[in-house]
Amino acid sequence: MKIPITAAILLFSLFTATSQEVKYQTYKAQLKLSASKEGENFQWTNNNIAVTLNYKTGDFILKLKNSDFKETMGNRNTVTQETETAEDTEYLFKGMFPINNIIDQQSINQTYPIELQLICDDPEIDKTVNFKMDITYPGSGQYRIFTLNGKLYNDELNIPAFTGFDNEIELWIVFNAFVSN
Repeated sequence: MKIPITAAILLFSLFTATSQEVKYQTYKAQLKLSASKEGENFQWTNNNIAVTLNYKTGDFILKLKNSDFKETMGNRNTVTQETETAEDTEYLFKGMFPINNIIDQQSINQTYPIELQLICDDPEIDKTVNFKMDITYPGSGQYRIFTLNGKLYNDELNIPAFTGFDNEIELWIVFNAFVSN
């Protein structure tokens, strides 16, 4: 009788140990843009984006569609017919974060230079975009606030959503990440 009870206890403890594997989650992602057109400054925000950050490898991925840029612009009369026909065009920002430095971060704020690849099949884009990444560590657990700031250039990228805007478009990607059990 002791053997089956001991085996059951061992199986239960093995099951609970594997089910409590540490998981990393991102949430509250936001895309912010700032651009000029005919001397007027425009700023837009899109809260309907999702980012993926793998805390084991540092892999970062953000997928956007041309319609995400369009949503960012709200109800402004800036969307061209070309933009409307290219709504399903997908843009991918991907790169690698210095994950061990981020996890071991003890200071409240830390800044890193980050390169992300901006990839799109139509129009054909494979461009490195430089970002300044600020990470805020509130001081408890593995919770972090990520703010990436970079610039896109219309003459290099020709993103349909920005047709008619000045060359420089400032981009912020803001998201929170934390460890959960």
